[in-house]
Parts: sequence; C-alpha cells; structure tokens
Amino acid sequence: MPATTAWLRYFDAATVTRLSHLGFKPASLVEGHLVGNHRSPFHGFAIEFAGHRQYVPGDDTKHLDWRAYYRTNKYLIKQYEQETNFTAHVVLDISQSMQFEHKHGRKLDYASFIAVALAQLVINQSDTVGAHFFDNELRTTIPVSGAQDIVSAIGAVCGSLEPKAPSAIGHILTHLAEHIGRRRVIFLISDFYGDVDETFRGLKRLLDDKHELVLLHLIDPLELDFDIAGRVRLPDLEGEGALTFVGHTIRDAYNEIFHAFLADLRQRTLALGIDYVPCSLDRPFGFHLAEYLSRRNLR
Repeated sequence: MPATTAWLRYFDAATVTRLSHLGFKPASLVEGHLVGNHRSPFHGFAIEFAGHRQYVPGDDTKHLDWRAYYRTNKYLIKQYEQETNFTAHVVLDISQSMQFEHKHGRKLDYASFIAVALAQLVINQSDTVGAHFFDNELRTTIPVSGAQDIVSAIGAVCGSLEPKAPSAIGHILTHLAEHIGRRRVIFLISDFYGDVDETFRGLKRLLDDKHELVLLHLIDPLELDFDIAGRVRLPDLEGEGALTFVGHTIRDAYNEIFHAFLADLRQRTLALGIDYVPCSLDRPFGFHLAEYLSRRNLR
C-alpha cells in the first residue's frame, strides 16, 4: 500500500458515518477559538442570554437592560453565552503491553481504529483535534488542527508504531496537563497497565484544569477469563523473562485479580465523574463507540 494511503488501513468509513450521526458534544463548558456548536465559558454579546453585570464607563450603552434599571435603579449590562468549537486530544498508549494478541488481533491495532474514528468524528463537527502517542515517554505529538489531513496524519503514525517500552500513564498525563491549556476533551486509549495510583494522580491533574476525560479501556476476552488448558508460557510484554505454568491452575486466582482491577478502575472513575468505556476486542470498535455516544446523548 503506498505510503500516502497506508493510513486508510485504520479508517472505517461506514463506522465513522454512523458515529457522525450520533455526534459528540462536550458535557461541560469548553474553550475554543472559533464560533461553533458548543457552549463557551466566556461571556459576550451574542447567542443566548446568560445574566447581568454592572455597567462600567466605556461599555456600549446598547447592551443596557432598561427594564432591570427600572426595577433596581442600577445600570446593568446584558451578557450572553457564546458558542465555540471544542478541542479534543486523542492520547494513545503505544507501550509494549499493547502488543498483546490472542484471537482478536493486537490491542494496538484496535486502538488505532478508535483513534482515527474519533479524530474523523471531531473533524466532521468542525471541531479541532490533536494526538499524542506515549509509552514511558511522549513519543509523538500531532498538533491540534481542524483540517481534514490531520486524520491521515494520525492514521500514518498509527501504522508506523513499534512498541518498545513499558507504560507510564500517570507521568504522561501530568506532562500533558502542563502543556495543553484548559477545558479540552481528552480521549485516553489504553489497557491501563501500570501504577493505578499514579495514573489517577495524572487524571486528577487534568480534572483540575477542567478537562473532560473519556477513558477507553481495551480488554482482550482472554483477560476477562483466562481459559487456556495445558502448559502455557507467557512472556513479560513490559519487562524481561517469562512465566511458565499449567493454565487451569491459575485461572481462578487470575480471574479474581483481574476483575478486582476492573472494579477498582470503574469505582475510581465513577467517583471522579470520568467517562469509562470498556472495549472488549471481540466486539467491533464501532459498537463500543456507538453505545457510548448513544448513552451519552441520552444522559
């Protein structure tokens, strides 16, 4: 496949079309740069009435609320909510554990489909998007843009990824919080293997800056139920060495530990008001995104 079209490997046009009909709107106020479809935290003199503020010399008198003056004997200026576009950041884990593959393909390929689809969804709404690819360091950043070619740029990076290092999600999120401004929408795509406490310290740092967070957790069905008979050798994807054992001897203990890990993630995200979307690799990625967007729109 020519380099100029290699990114199309991760572009599912039919799924993107269906998702675009559902759309994505930020749940809270956003800060953008252009007039768009989403509520801005800034007040101006357009769109929808928001409240009053005290008149100060230099204000345009055409915005005086004379009815309020007759009621209160005070000069009050009408303020209105502005609408703006929003900026999204797709943050994709490319650490070694994302190489995991059993019967449903690599986690990293599945994640790449999600990243490209989300980018196209945002662009279709005339909003803007950027992308960040990380393991234990921030490896690649694609600057925020509203141009169509950013989707192909994200897809091209996804097609060239070679995971080489373990993950350091918490550290990366803290770094991003210091560089991407405020009130953005963050789509974080990962299997979330790492120090959970450190991960949530990074998430809380983003919440402090009023970002809206959506966690897309990639899970292989084998992780949900370790059902492998016979002798098994598992290499450490984010370290050295391997474990060798008889599958059925660890199944119950493994399942208990992994489901406790999932329950902990759900509980922590719920407590912080973060959207948590488990994505099982045995279902099409579009199914999980459509289910999430539909649920979100109803909410």
